[in-house]
Amino acid sequence: MEGQVEVCGSEVEDRGIYMSLPHDAQSCYNLIWRMNKNLEREVEKVGPSGRRGYDKDLQGWKAEAHDLGNCKPRRRKLAFIGRTGAGKSTAINAILGAPVLSTRADTEIIYEDLPPSTWRASVKFIEKDEWKKTLHNLLDDISAVCEGGGLNIGRDDLRPALDAWKALKEVYPHLRTLSFPPPHQDVHTLLDHEPVVSILGTNIQTTGTGFDSLELQLRPYLTSLEEQLSEPSLWHLVDSVHIYGAFEVLASGAVTLVDVPGFGDANKTRTKRTKEYLKNVEVVILVADIKRAADDQTMHIYFEKFLHQMIAIDGRVESLLILLTGADIRINEVQLHHLGSNQRQIIQNMCQEIDRLSESLDEQEKQLNVFFLDYYIAPKDGPEFAGLSERLHSTREMKDQTSRQLQLANATKDTYIAHQRSARARNVFLELYRQVYCSIKQDSTCQPPSLPIFCIGSMDYTQLLVTNKRHRAPVVFTDLEDTGIPQLCRYIHDFGCKKAISDINSHAHRSALLWESIESYFLSSRRDSRLAAYEDAARGLMETLKDTIDEICQTSGAKMDNSINELEQSLRIEAEKASERSLNTIKVLGEHHQWRSYRTLMRREGEWRSTDLNEDLTLGILEGNASSVWHRLFNDFLRTEINSLVVDISDRSNETIRAIKNRAQRTTAIAPHIDNACNFIHPSDIMNPARDQYMSAILTMQRDFCGSLKGLMRAALEDHYRVVGRESGVGMFQRMKDLNEEQFSPKKAQELYTRLIDQVMTAVRMARNKGETALDEALARLYAIIERSLVCVQGDDQICKTTRRNMQKFLDEEYSAPLAEVTIITDSNEVGIVHFMIWFGFSVEIHLCKYPRS
Repeated sequence: MEGQVEVCGSEVEDRGIYMSLPHDAQSCYNLIWRMNKNLEREVEKVGPSGRRGYDKDLQGWKAEAHDLGNCKPRRRKLAFIGRTGAGKSTAINAILGAPVLSTRADTEIIYEDLPPSTWRASVKFIEKDEWKKTLHNLLDDISAVCEGGGLNIGRDDLRPALDAWKALKEVYPHLRTLSFPPPHQDVHTLLDHEPVVSILGTNIQTTGTGFDSLELQLRPYLTSLEEQLSEPSLWHLVDSVHIYGAFEVLASGAVTLVDVPGFGDANKTRTKRTKEYLKNVEVVILVADIKRAADDQTMHIYFEKFLHQMIAIDGRVESLLILLTGADIRINEVQLHHLGSNQRQIIQNMCQEIDRLSESLDEQEKQLNVFFLDYYIAPKDGPEFAGLSERLHSTREMKDQTSRQLQLANATKDTYIAHQRSARARNVFLELYRQVYCSIKQDSTCQPPSLPIFCIGSMDYTQLLVTNKRHRAPVVFTDLEDTGIPQLCRYIHDFGCKKAISDINSHAHRSALLWESIESYFLSSRRDSRLAAYEDAARGLMETLKDTIDEICQTSGAKMDNSINELEQSLRIEAEKASERSLNTIKVLGEHHQWRSYRTLMRREGEWRSTDLNEDLTLGILEGNASSVWHRLFNDFLRTEINSLVVDISDRSNETIRAIKNRAQRTTAIAPHIDNACNFIHPSDIMNPARDQYMSAILTMQRDFCGSLKGLMRAALEDHYRVVGRESGVGMFQRMKDLNEEQFSPKKAQELYTRLIDQVMTAVRMARNKGETALDEALARLYAIIERSLVCVQGDDQICKTTRRNMQKFLDEEYSAPLAEVTIITDSNEVGIVHFMIWFGFSVEIHLCKYPRS
């Protein structure tokens, strides 16, 4: 079992990228917490007596104030994914400015305000039931090739059994003296073995100073200790590791970094775990070796498949970032076949300058040797000694200067070549991205959204951070900015700052709505018979608004129904094709496996080693035309339609508010109150959060499929896999194949795939219903606020003057004032970010962060 490590922020050497946000953010949350806790108590004083029919609002306001009083900063996960050896951990360590991460486990990094270089870590171990399932799988891998104490592998692959045995020996020291094939091992005996059973489901906390000690203390949980015969290797049992410190790049407190090892490798268990984890991350950062990114066709195929899933199925076109590592690996100019004539001329000039300096250095070296010999044999008291000493010193200075010039010329050439390679890799990837996007859109002329791409040299960056310049040994780059790491740090930090401000603004907006609602309630006029005509007119305008919005929603709903029906039809067509292919897929499976690996595959629910039967069975359903329809519906049409719907609702509501306001001008007793109340009602502020909830529900549904329908297929075949995997004895292999072929006979396969699409459409419609509910609730709040503030304007004598006066005083002094302070803080930070953007520039293809240059 591979662990997940979460690292949470600690301060390292200041590289000049801090902003004032962390302290300001905490101040904002303190203000929001305090004013809403006070409001909750103030509302409690009002008691149940209020305007008839609105007593329920008091409880609603109290609940909302309680919720706002408990709001906390939200952390977004930025997941670094890529194949083993792509450089994810090295890149993250460079970003953090400290050797924090091991490559053994998934790693999440989070900020915590600790003293410099101080850290704390939390290691959580998997539960007993999860380890029991893993044990069953490991023992099953071994039994697949071992029979009666002997080794019987035939054509089967021995590697899974050896890997399983290696894992068992790492966890259980008493097995390390046994040879392979081992004797039968009882799963219950292993499960209850000490010290394994005592650590399952537990959580270990550790702290320290200095990141070298961090690696040392976490090593027992993240590395193999098989060489220590008496100590178990616990990394198989680790579920997650959280490492906390004040890492400056995470100082906003709004983002965490996650290192997910081995995504895209042949190991299906690891890939499955990664895909499940990606459902809950905000941004996916694909890490790849820059050498392979430019010219490796296999890597291009991998990129295409990855981009198709991220863009078409997961809807991540605007939450995707590419990180190309290894930009600091020196290459020769002859390896750059794509260079133009101007670029080659520049490099040729550099080479000529290097040759000139090298020749000059050789000549100066010869002169220095001659002068040194003359100096050595000349009499110390002779007339020529002083001149020889001066010439020797002068020649040595010239040689040192030429040596520095040569070193600089070589570094300039290496940097230029590295940048040319980076530009080439970037352009290749952007063109690949454009092709995939246009293919999904089915429009070769469309332009995709910008894609942030960073080419980085992590090793040179780390070397350049070494305090003692004598100990620095960068390979290519001699300037921090050339490594690309500072730009990436700025991007991450700036992203976190924007998200932190967005969260605070959201809480402040909810507080403002609550304030406006209560304000309008307690500012209502006393009873006045002259207001009856106004109320009737306002109520009529309100009913017209509701009817109009109902029509708008019905029209919009009909469009959505048509689009969803189009998707369903497209999916059923592709599912029918997959159904027809499925029997052949099953037959081919039987031809390529012998009974041991075939049975193991059934016991692993169709996913084992490099074979993924569930993916093969669902291949093509979310591709081709269905993929384009899916993308158009969820990533284009719904976004546009929901946004248009919210704008229409807001516009019609504003028109009604203005009409009510104009009607109030006829009644002097109510006109000032209505004018004031209208200033507090902002329909778009009420509807926009509902729009965001709607799209969030859709996005969550998209990502739940992990890019394919294989999860649904695996769940649908769970019982079937269990039945097939239980087969044993003579003729078991044929019986297993017969059971599978029967399951995928034309009629049963059609029924299976029909149920599969039924589940997909149920998930789609449930997500839509969740979004519709959010819109309905927002509409209800909007209607209630308008009616309470502008329609039912006559007060109730049950609310005494003192209560009204106290509440109005509280809202003015203890609520609106802190709320204004929060707004000032967030506005100042937003201006700071904008100034950074203007000062440092913002590339369309490569998004640079907005910190001062180092």
